[in-house]
Amino acid sequence: LIMPDDYPASARARGEEGWVAFTLQVGADGRVTGCTVTGSGGSAALDATTCMIMRRRARFTPAMNSFGNPEPWVASGEVEWRLR
Repeated sequence: LIMPDDYPASARARGEEGWVAFTLQVGADGRVTGCTVTGSGGSAALDATTCMIMRRRARFTPAMNSFGNPEPWVASGEVEWRLR
């Protein structure tokens, strides 16, 4: 979901790299409704960009309850930002 051109210019200029851990709130339709950084690599720019991209681009197959109805759920992940 994250492309090299997504690297924030401000973080690039400061040489910031690191891991960003996040939790996503996923709606019954499979779209991200919220994002929380749960582990920061120390760069506010990388944290904010991670959540912005996840909210805009991440899509999931809806979770189904025991009655076969779609329902909201939570997903988590990590992204490594590295300058090349």
